[in-house]
Amino acid sequence: MALSGSSARRYAEALYQIGTSEKVLDEFGSSLQRLHDALSGDVVRALRNPGIPLRARRAALDAATAAEPKAIRSLLDLLLERERIALFPQIATAYADLVERRAGIVKGRITTATQLSASDREALIRRLERSSGKKIRATFAVDETLIGGAKVQVGDRLIDSSLKAQLDELRRELAS
Repeated sequence: MALSGSSARRYAEALYQIGTSEKVLDEFGSSLQRLHDALSGDVVRALRNPGIPLRARRAALDAATAAEPKAIRSLLDLLLERERIALFPQIATAYADLVERRAGIVKGRITTATQLSASDREALIRRLERSSGKKIRATFAVDETLIGGAKVQVGDRLIDSSLKAQLDELRRELAS
């Protein structure tokens, strides 16, 4: 199914190029996010249902997306016509990732042993941004097995400064 991922990226890239030339990247992003949320599994299944005439599916989709940008509506129509509407959620995600990547924003995942306060989260993100030189959009998680410290994943780089990792390393050293 790797092809669907690359197809989604190609559609997202095309939308990005249109959005850039028309200076509507944010508008496209907002529209895609709204539609991503609205086009749940049941809606996509209904739009893919061959028992419903294409004309009726297109009319329903057109009515539901009348307020969306023309390029987004055209994409949805194309996906519907080519029986590829199931790709839409992947396209919306790929577009958001592409916009962030081109803006120099990287995703980060920070896992700590305890819940951090909002000010601690902001301070940690600022330190990571200073050290990486990039803007970081972070998600936070709690894993009590870490005992203390944190695991920080920024892009493809993992920094594990948890107490659990340090104890595991000490155990390996003592065992050898």
